[in-house]
Amino acid sequence: MNRASHSILIVDDEIGTRDSLSAILQSEGYVTASVASAKEAMEKARTRFFDLMLLDIRLPDTDGTQLLSHFQKVAPETIKIVITGYASIENAAQALNIGADSYLTKPLDPDSLLKTIKDKLQEREQNEKITAKRLADWVKLRVLKTQSSNFQGFLEKTAKELALFGVTNTQAKIYIGLNALGVASASEIASLSEVRREEVYRVMPELEKLGLVTRKLGTPRRFLAIEVKAALETLTKAKRKAMEKEVTNLMQKKVELIAQLKTTTGLRPEEEDSSTEVFSEHMSVLAKLVQMIKKAKRRIMLVSSLDQVGTVLVRKIEKTIEMNKNRVSTQIITDNSWLSETRTLKLMRSKMADKQIELRHVEVLPFNLLIVDEEEAIWGEFQHRNAGSKTFLTNDQTQIGLVKMAFDNLWGQSQKVDESLDLLVGENKASAASESQRGAHI
Repeated sequence: MNRASHSILIVDDEIGTRDSLSAILQSEGYVTASVASAKEAMEKARTRFFDLMLLDIRLPDTDGTQLLSHFQKVAPETIKIVITGYASIENAAQALNIGADSYLTKPLDPDSLLKTIKDKLQEREQNEKITAKRLADWVKLRVLKTQSSNFQGFLEKTAKELALFGVTNTQAKIYIGLNALGVASASEIASLSEVRREEVYRVMPELEKLGLVTRKLGTPRRFLAIEVKAALETLTKAKRKAMEKEVTNLMQKKVELIAQLKTTTGLRPEEEDSSTEVFSEHMSVLAKLVQMIKKAKRRIMLVSSLDQVGTVLVRKIEKTIEMNKNRVSTQIITDNSWLSETRTLKLMRSKMADKQIELRHVEVLPFNLLIVDEEEAIWGEFQHRNAGSKTFLTNDQTQIGLVKMAFDNLWGQSQKVDESLDLLVGENKASAASESQRGAHI
């Protein structure tokens, strides 16, 4: 028996008795609380569960037997031991008839008191084990057809899932246990859910506040679980509201952090070391590509298919040229996908005619590459179609020189695409149709 887990309430109007009893019990590992009147005892027990109560038969505001009768109704599972300095057969009989578990006389013998407490707690634990088995057997019959004969396994698994809706694991277990029992006392819920009775008492107000359980009127206290569908709808609404609030807070925090971090961005650019970074996330790569193009002041060199990413980059390049009043020259090498991307090409026509964008193509691209102002370069998989593919970013002048050399070599091998896009596209379509017809005749 783990005494440290048992709490005892001492109700006696004599401070000396309260202090000495507290000292004796605490030395044995029990948790104690003490009050001097019936009113204080009822207030203390309203919000906290006690495993055992020591009740003086004579109190300043009421007779101890009346307090005993009250607790027998509201907390029948609590062990109640009556103590008195005025022993009589009548008092003992009355106390035991009302529901006292034992009757002791003052002056109390510490050894006798501790033995009585130990025996009563062990007796209750044995009864609870029997009750728990009966409850488990009964619940097993209820859930056998729909869930599992192993209720505890079902309880653990379902509690983890229910916790996703914003409740704690303990709250989830108590709700599931109560839902299985229908209407139950805290003691019954504790036995089935394997949550300590004191914890059940503590958590019940929280579950009532969440709208998951209701309290039945009358004594002893019994509880009823809200219907599962309604309970989950309530939790879902609360979770959604909390998430919306969290997103709003994050958006506000993002604005604040951007403003704060901008004040320290690039404080010592002249001491920045050359470096190479590796990206493995597609969205990070795309964001970096766009960021580089936006910063361009003189020259952009791009090797990319005119796919989804390539189209985004071309549009950003056009906007950058316009913002810099045509001072940014651009060279783009693409593969033969340009022949089918007439919409993208038409967007580039005016820039190509003004020689602000030079477009060339090769049959197959050997790599993807972006160089901006010959100060920053990025190459690798722009879309990360393959698992484990990577993209590299560098501001190292030696590496930029090497990738620029690779770009110049590919530029020399490529074919020019001029601004006569309709003519070129039309010729290509006609050529493709002719090839198709010749293939059919063969």
